[in-house]
Amino acid sequence: MPNATNKRQPLNLQVDYVTITLDVVNERMKAQASEQYQRECGVNLREVRLLRFIGNEPGLTLTRLIEISHLEKTLASKAITALVRRGLVLRSVGPTDARQICLYLTDEGVAVVMNAERIGRAALKAFREALSDEEHAIFETCLHKLARAADQISSLPPLPAQTPVKSASRATKRARSGKAA
Repeated sequence: MPNATNKRQPLNLQVDYVTITLDVVNERMKAQASEQYQRECGVNLREVRLLRFIGNEPGLTLTRLIEISHLEKTLASKAITALVRRGLVLRSVGPTDARQICLYLTDEGVAVVMNAERIGRAALKAFREALSDEEHAIFETCLHKLARAADQISSLPPLPAQTPVKSASRATKRARSGKAA
């Protein structure tokens, strides 16, 4: 067992995975956007996302919203409940199936999402200015390829279990501890 005098050597593990970089960029941009949406529109980034989808597809069901927003069911449901309570979203019984609940923006919801859209478009413009048109096209192509690759990776069979590393022999342990055999 390592102690203060017996420190491990570096393992030289890879830490520059593209997923880490994507995650860092994504988290930074989401934090900045969420702060601005909250300050100027009174909604967070997740709520803006849901409002946009409802605005683009009035009358969609919660199931459909979860499918297209890629949010976890509980998170989406809680966010919709909060948006309904704040008067931004209206729940209505489905026109053909009373078991379905359809979602619509209220007039206030439309005003909020349109203000958020203005902010989002300005942020997107600033983000795109960091890349040339050619770089942006390549970036978009690469992102779509990575998304497809991620879908394929998730459908691969699991890797076989690795053989556990055997523990050191008693002689090796004694040698490490400085005790003679």
